Amino acid sequence: MGAPSSLNAVHRPLVFSLNGQRVELSSVDPSTTLLSYIRSETRFRGPKRGCGEGGCGACLVMLAKYNPKTKEVKESSVNSCLVMLCSIDGCAITTTEGLGNQRDGFHAIQKRLSAFHGSQCGFCTPGMTMAIYGHLKHEQQHQQKETAENGNCTNGAVAKPCSGPTSQEMERAIQGNICRCTGYRPILDVCKSFASDVDLEDLGLNTCWADKAEAKEEKLPLYDPKGDPTFPKFLIDELEARKGIQENGHARTLREEDGESLKARFTHVDSNMEGEKMRAWVSPKSLDELSAALKQLKGRKDRVKLVVGNTSSGLYKEIATIDVFVDISQIPELLTVNKNSRSLEVGAATRISELMDYLVDFRNKDGTGNVVAEGLVDHAKKLAGGHVRNWGSVGGNLVMAQKFAFESDLATILLGAGALVKVVTLTEGSEPSVAEMPLDDFLAKGTLNEDGLLQSVYIPLISDSKTDSKIVFKSYRGAPRPYGNAVSYGNAAFLANVSRNEKDETVIESVRLAFGAFGTNHAIRAFKVEELLKGKALSLSLIKESVALLKKEVVPLEGTSKKDYRVSLLVGFIFDFLNSLLSKEPTVTPTNLFPHTGKQNITIADDNYPLSQPTAKFLSQQQASGEATYCDDIPSPPRCLYAAFVLSTEPHARIKGIDATAALESVGAVDFVSLNDIPKGGGNKGIFNAFDHSEETLFAEDIVGYVGQPLGVMVADTYDHARLAAGRVCVDYDTHSVGAPVMNCHDALAQGSTLPTYPPSPLSVKHPIGNVEKALAEAEFNLEGTVSTKSQNHFYMETQTSLAIPDEDECITIYTACQGVDPVQQSVAKCLNLPLNNVRIITRRLGGGFGGKATRNIQISTAVALAAYKLRRPVRISLDRNTDMQMVGGRNPTETSYRVSFTKSGKITALKADILLESGWYADVTNFLPLLMSGTLKKYNWGTFDVKYTICKTNNVPKTSVRGPGHCEASAIADAVMNHVASYLGISGNKVRDENLHTPESFQLFQGEGSGDVGFTLPAIWERAKALSKLEEREKQIETFNEQSKWLKRGISIVPSVYGVSSYPMTATVSIFKDGSIVVEVGGVEMGQGLYTKVRQAVAFSLRSLWNKGKDVDMVSKIRVLQQDSFSLPNTFADGGSTTSESSCAAASQACEVLVQRLQPVKEKLAKDKGGEVTWADLCMTAKNSFVDLQSHVLWVPPSGKYILFGAGVSEVEINVMSGETRILSSDLVYDAGKSMNAAVDVGQIEGAFVMGIGYYLTEDIERDSKGKLLSDGTWTYKPPTIDTIPQKFNIELFNSPIHKDRIFSSKAVGEPPLLLAGSVYAAIHNAIAAARKDYLGPKAVHDTFEFSPPATMMKVKALCGLDNVERYIESALQATKVPHGKLL
Repeated sequence: MGAPSSLNAVHRPLVFSLNGQRVELSSVDPSTTLLSYIRSETRFRGPKRGCGEGGCGACLVMLAKYNPKTKEVKESSVNSCLVMLCSIDGCAITTTEGLGNQRDGFHAIQKRLSAFHGSQCGFCTPGMTMAIYGHLKHEQQHQQKETAENGNCTNGAVAKPCSGPTSQEMERAIQGNICRCTGYRPILDVCKSFASDVDLEDLGLNTCWADKAEAKEEKLPLYDPKGDPTFPKFLIDELEARKGIQENGHARTLREEDGESLKARFTHVDSNMEGEKMRAWVSPKSLDELSAALKQLKGRKDRVKLVVGNTSSGLYKEIATIDVFVDISQIPELLTVNKNSRSLEVGAATRISELMDYLVDFRNKDGTGNVVAEGLVDHAKKLAGGHVRNWGSVGGNLVMAQKFAFESDLATILLGAGALVKVVTLTEGSEPSVAEMPLDDFLAKGTLNEDGLLQSVYIPLISDSKTDSKIVFKSYRGAPRPYGNAVSYGNAAFLANVSRNEKDETVIESVRLAFGAFGTNHAIRAFKVEELLKGKALSLSLIKESVALLKKEVVPLEGTSKKDYRVSLLVGFIFDFLNSLLSKEPTVTPTNLFPHTGKQNITIADDNYPLSQPTAKFLSQQQASGEATYCDDIPSPPRCLYAAFVLSTEPHARIKGIDATAALESVGAVDFVSLNDIPKGGGNKGIFNAFDHSEETLFAEDIVGYVGQPLGVMVADTYDHARLAAGRVCVDYDTHSVGAPVMNCHDALAQGSTLPTYPPSPLSVKHPIGNVEKALAEAEFNLEGTVSTKSQNHFYMETQTSLAIPDEDECITIYTACQGVDPVQQSVAKCLNLPLNNVRIITRRLGGGFGGKATRNIQISTAVALAAYKLRRPVRISLDRNTDMQMVGGRNPTETSYRVSFTKSGKITALKADILLESGWYADVTNFLPLLMSGTLKKYNWGTFDVKYTICKTNNVPKTSVRGPGHCEASAIADAVMNHVASYLGISGNKVRDENLHTPESFQLFQGEGSGDVGFTLPAIWERAKALSKLEEREKQIETFNEQSKWLKRGISIVPSVYGVSSYPMTATVSIFKDGSIVVEVGGVEMGQGLYTKVRQAVAFSLRSLWNKGKDVDMVSKIRVLQQDSFSLPNTFADGGSTTSESSCAAASQACEVLVQRLQPVKEKLAKDKGGEVTWADLCMTAKNSFVDLQSHVLWVPPSGKYILFGAGVSEVEINVMSGETRILSSDLVYDAGKSMNAAVDVGQIEGAFVMGIGYYLTEDIERDSKGKLLSDGTWTYKPPTIDTIPQKFNIELFNSPIHKDRIFSSKAVGEPPLLLAGSVYAAIHNAIAAARKDYLGPKAVHDTFEFSPPATMMKVKALCGLDNVERYIESALQATKVPHGKLL
């Protein structure tokens, strides 16, 4: 394939600044993103590869533009993964390193994120930093504009002094960011610390002040905007010079008569075995130039894309397939802004955030706000995330809706507002022609012809024209996240002109009804319903007619998912709107979740200083500044190659052949590494399971067992080339000779496709207590039920990543993100047939793990090691988000059937359950789960108990550990049974739980020997949680609320957590240098849980007899914890189970005890010789000079193994019965962390685990196709909690339990158990649904039981509340009143 000769480059280099430094590039690949350039070509690593979709915010940078005409600088946060490098000419880019860093001084945001404990794994923290900074700059720019226009900030006609952003506004700064670790509360505190209306005493735990009484602004790290980065003068001079050239007529304009040569700004040629392929970037500066460019491109085979912000590439991932990018962002006609007192027109290239700013500033003739403008802005705040809105264009969003049937909220609300568009036709040989048309006509076109271009959008912003009528505009959306960053299941926008007639009835003079995203090709108007309503007085019967007509007119297309739910949403929207007009007040007003609040009740004792002190996380400021190094941040060695997996596309098939010929002809392709490349004597070993020493294959051999199973890796010169080549590997499957795939537990059971439990004994399959059959037979009440739990993805912010570097003497070093280096070392050694001392594994820190990097990561590292070994070159891999989620299986789904017996008071006498556990194709850790599940299932006193486990092998991706493996599923099952009993009896689930809470005696019976000692704090915690939350009082308040509220229902619930953990042996080495500094190595891995922070405190505490607190030295600051290295600290254990931190501390402390024994005589001799106190520095120097061994290595073995942890959580929720949306109003958690080694770290772990549990119970729905391919594989389709799905009030109390001699420093594990407390949200939703069903079912609600399995999606909640509840309510209201109108509650 030859390169098109008509693509000629214009030789003006790309010039921009990066962190204040000039960058000039004469050659640019047009397909390069800003993120790729920063990470591959510069030293900056702050922007992270997170999702590649603009959905997580990990890659954020600041982008500043200078306008030579107005002399203004505009700064915006943008997703660098979506920004094309060629589009930033003349811009100033700032990464988090450019804001502040260790050498030049940290920025106030970075300092506050550290001080408020807002960074755990730290991978998202650079993005959070830039999000907060971007919001501050936007607010400052807005205030400067208002000051310039009005002399000071104004609000309508009333002037007032300028003030900063509010707490609510600042919290929205991170609307487009995801954090998997913290639970967001501390990050929101950082946001609010910059707000003008914040009460500093309301902010949470921090290191700025020890007591809330000391909370003063001057104690916060100072923020002075004058110290922020400024737009570089060299860029201003260059842009001014360009402006001068254009004004003097020297700028070249490309016109059609210039001939056949297309003047591309940049070109790039890729060569491969098929020939050459050229990509080009064309930057027309006028419609004439655009017309000429498109003429040259017409009829060619090149794939052409018009780009402004390129944010569509987050969803439609087509960048690599585009040949010519035409940048239309600088064409003046597409940037026009025209406004008057009744309308606003913006060019199609206007950024969405700019449109919002224009609408915010819009005023009616009398200076009052415009209801349509305000409504549009309010809804637009929920579009994507703020960073996407900053770069995405208005026209691009509308074209996506038109061309790809994108579920656009913007298209719907503009259609509802009556927007018009101008479409320009670029006709050869004549001036462009412009046609104006209604937005609905434009959307209905399906696609523009190749000569057509969306030029501008005209928005009529009408206001009340008559005293006897008014304009009403209201918009709606139903989405998994109420405040944005999620595509809607349905949306609507309504504009009505209403008046009152002589009977004081509401008359609809005219109305526009727009609906979208409900399963249609584009947003549409409900013309028939509009005609029905026009000129009529509103009444209940008219609303009924409107709803009935709407269901006939607005019909989802065949094949639409969630079809019935989407229709019910639209019905709810129109009912809410019309009923609000009829009743003169809102029908539904959900509780506002902003701003969030939270309290942390902790006890800090100085007795064990520096233990228990809530110190900031180790290197958290460096995490915020992007200087903390993660695996993929390590610079690529010379001649480094990049790998991408080739995965199976069939769930069960025989491999007939794999053909990599086409892949190897791809651009940059180097080799295909497969099963055949395993060296002689090596094995096809991909995963070594450290728990039971089982092994999985690296690559499928003869049979593939699931979609996503690795078949090999493609190796190329870049990540992008490797992924493209991997997609071209052809695999020939035989699906007929192997039988049908087994896709679920029930099919597996029917076909006998099961796996043994571990250990393989009857006790691991059945867990009986008492005579269950007898108790069931004698019971007062018996119920049967089923409950299922779905999978959950880890969604660690850092995807699986590894770098393998061959070394001399057949050695290999692997840098990887893993939870334990030992299993990786063993798998690589077995695969390559190398001794263990030839394989070195190094892990410094993880960007989150949650169990996903305990076993599944081993396969990734081994594959890269094999590639590096074969090619004798460094090879690295960093899975893209979609591949990562496809390959790493997530939490085990379960199917449970049970029988339960109980008395009329709710006392349960027996539970018998059959639990099916899906493992996928391999067991991984599934065979251990019965042992873990039974302890948590027995968190209630069931009277008698029997459970049977069956592990089902299916043709799905192998499931693995996810935070709280087994425990989480068991807790959900136990609470489902409790909810079932409570529903049947018609009593509070909280009362049923009270009835069945363990006593010390029953707990001893159910949990076994050693479980009922002084550590049994559950009853005290339970009572404390009830008192802290004022549970009984709020239950009564909620009962009253539900009686009075028709469309909003609330529920509150308390649940316990009972979680057994085991401590494992741990190694540690402590080394002291002559200057008094210390390095520590432990077998645990820092992945956000604060392990290194606690180890530093434990080491300082354990050496306390050698140094003087407050007089000598800040010992903690002298301690550095090193990365885990299999050569310097071999034979370690995998990090997991929540006890690694305490075990690491115990090992380090034991090593210190050895050093104390060695140094104490030296100190005593020095004290005697000096006749006074001995400083730490003198002690270390003397010991070194005296040849005292200052290094100690130990293997710590726990004195006792298993112990049990307790907590209780109370949560209140509010559900919208019309939409199924859930809002968490409050959560009060009490958790027994023992004598916490670091209260701030432990509180953060509790909050983070709880919010991850919210995801499991509420938002993180997993969907797969019929072959098992994951559909929920990225930020567009998988929804971890964000700031709008966490509790509005979030309170934590660390229970002050007594000293326990068997616990390490009397502390207890924290990382996973609090996740179970999110069951309180699940149970509260159940109670709210039960309240709604009383209204829906009426007298039939007696003994109303319903299956309610997590996650509690909007669809599920709405269905249980009645998909037709609006229609049924209208009908019943009409029958009850016998009048055609009246207020509906």
